[in-house]
Amino acid sequence: MSVLESIFQFPTPNTPDLGCFVRRKHEFQIDADVDFQNVHTEFNPSIDFSPRYHQIYFRVMCGEAAFFQRCLVYMTVNAQIPPPVLQNFPPDFVLGGDYTPRPSEWNRYPTQSGERFYWFFGQHRNPATSTWQADALVGHSYDIYENGTLSIVRYDDTGADRDFDDLVLEIAIVGRRSWGDLVQAENQAVVNRKIKRQGLPRLISLLKRRGK
Repeated sequence: MSVLESIFQFPTPNTPDLGCFVRRKHEFQIDADVDFQNVHTEFNPSIDFSPRYHQIYFRVMCGEAAFFQRCLVYMTVNAQIPPPVLQNFPPDFVLGGDYTPRPSEWNRYPTQSGERFYWFFGQHRNPATSTWQADALVGHSYDIYENGTLSIVRYDDTGADRDFDDLVLEIAIVGRRSWGDLVQAENQAVVNRKIKRQGLPRLISLLKRRGK
């Protein structure tokens, strides 16, 4: 796995910079081809968004469960590793935990290039027991923005009421552009030399006068 994020290469704000809303691709739905009982999958590139570099953000938005709720988060470089195998490894992130749902701060992976798959395992635990159980159902809505996509992912813990409000996540994939891709102004070197020759001596002189 190649970790690309660097303060010298890419911007990395604390919240996803998606830009302006473009359209809703679909309302809330259960997608049997993508979501496996309690596992939601995000991937990039996709038919809707395929930047050269991308970064994924995720957080707990809310939840109305009486049970404790958590979500285990994994990243893989292909889709050939099935969820039963993934869950044998420590997750990269754990959203929620031994408490009823509450909003969280945004979490994020480093900026990535190439094909990536992100897996979100929804689980619940009755406070009276010590055993975590897989949530019964999951679905999501999907919005497209100028600089990415946003999924609202909803889990139903036991499946008894099918209200899909026990744990609700926001998952955003945003495009990234390296600072190294910026084309420099043609005459910037000339301006820099002028600043060094004329501007800096004046600034130093001003600072000395202020220090008196």
